[in-house]
Formats: sequence, C-alpha cells, structure tokens
Amino acid sequence: MNLFQIITELEKVDPEIADRLTHRRSALNALGSFGKKVALAAAPIAIGSAFNKAVGQNTLTAVNDVLNYALLLERLEYAFYDQALRAPTLAANLTSGSAARGAIETIRTHELAHVNLLTAALGSAAAAAPTFDFGTTAFSNYASFLTFAQAFEDTGVRAYKGQAGNIPRTLNPTVGGTQVNLLTVALQIHSVEARHAAHIRYMRRGATAGAQTTIMPWIVGAESNGAPTPVYGAGVPAANFPAESNIMQAGLTLTTGIGATYTEADVSAAFDEPLDNTTVTNIARSVVKF
Repeated sequence: MNLFQIITELEKVDPEIADRLTHRRSALNALGSFGKKVALAAAPIAIGSAFNKAVGQNTLTAVNDVLNYALLLERLEYAFYDQALRAPTLAANLTSGSAARGAIETIRTHELAHVNLLTAALGSAAAAAPTFDFGTTAFSNYASFLTFAQAFEDTGVRAYKGQAGNIPRTLNPTVGGTQVNLLTVALQIHSVEARHAAHIRYMRRGATAGAQTTIMPWIVGAESNGAPTPVYGAGVPAANFPAESNIMQAGLTLTTGIGATYTEADVSAAFDEPLDNTTVTNIARSVVKF
C-alpha cells in the first residue's frame, strides 16, 4: 500500500491532517514504537494502490474515504495470503518450517500490521470488513497460487510507480514521533515491494511450482507467464502508462538510440512501467469478489 501517497492526498484537502495523525497517540500506541516503524518501513504498496471501490472514482478526497480505501486494500492482501496459508490444497507445499511458508507468512505479517494501523487510526469510522472471494482457481494448487501472487505483486509495483510522482519532495511530517521525508521512505517501500515480486517469481521457478525456469525475477517484455495479460499491458492513456514491453525512455528508443545496440528484452527488463488507477482496478476486480 502507498501509505505515504494517502497522507499526501489527505493533506491536499486537509493541510493539518499530518499534525492530527501525529497526536492520535491513543490510536497508534496499540502498535508500539517498534511496530509503527515497521509499518512505515516495510509497508508494501500492494495491488490495491489503485483499487478505488471505496468511493468509485480515481481521486479520493474525504479523509475517512481515503483511510477506508487503504484499509480495504490491506484487508484484501492479508486475506489472500491468509487464505493461502490455511488452504488444504496448499498444505503439502506450505509445510511448517519450510522456506516457502516462511516467505508467505512474512508477507502476511506485513499486511496485518497495516490493517491494524489503519483500523486504529479510523476508530469507529472504520468500514466493516468485507469477505474476499478469490474463486476456485487461486488456491487450487501451488502453481496457481504463485501465479496469482505474481500478478498481485507485479501490479502493485506498477500501481505504486503510477502514483509516486504525486509525493512532494519536501513533505516531512512527523509520524509516530519521528520526522520522515515521505518521498525517501516511499522509495524505500517501493524497493521492498519489488523484492517481494522478485521472490514470488523466484518461487515459481521451483520444481513444486512447475519448474518454470524461464521466469526471471524481473519482468521481460510483456511476458505474463500465465498471469493476466493486462498486468503487463498498457494503461490509460498508453502514452503515459505504456506496456512493460516499452523500449522508449525520455523520448529515446533505447535499442539503438544511445550509441549501442541492445535487445528489446534487455531494454524492457531494465525499466518498470507505471500503471493507472482505472486499469489496476479492472485487473483486481477481474480476479477478486467482495
């Protein structure tokens, strides 16, 4: 989740929101000082960074709508990994003490920390928790689960990049008693999310996930590897949100335009592309019911 973009959006309509959040100690103390730092330093951006059902539009304005929107996204992510860890069909692959289970439990723990933080901040204004239905395919077997996870994580990286430019460089609010530069922290969070995506892709290369050894830890071209193809396609407008197969950056065709020759695969793999809110919303709603 792009928690810092949410704070930025709140400040556009309520300049004093950061100060009030700072003084919401009674709500935030439930996490403790260390927990607050973990929530800020490790918060994934998540597929839902552009998941806008809370208000049905691309721009969130009301304070509680923005926070409930964020809570919805974190509940969705937590539910996905929590349901996976409890699914009988995945028990043989996510055994206690295994590296695979450890990785998924770590991601789930991040999501739960975010749910707890946002629920505390909203208090009585927190929306009721919905039930998430990922259908019959997501947890039908280990390979399918990791395919869904790849789609969620890869979309999350793109969704975050689509919003990162909206975070002011000089925004330094005090959060949990510590002054932070939100752009700096947001970039750190983005790198964590990208590592999650890379690790899920690496897990798909394993023998129990189908030994898909052609899957790289990074995205090459618009290869979906079985995930929904819109995850890697262009957004709206395509000029601002090109497909992952894009080979142009800053107006230059990088396969030939910088004094050397590179393959399209090399160029596309070197850059992640942003994705707009509406496209991410459509992707998410195509695989999740709630």
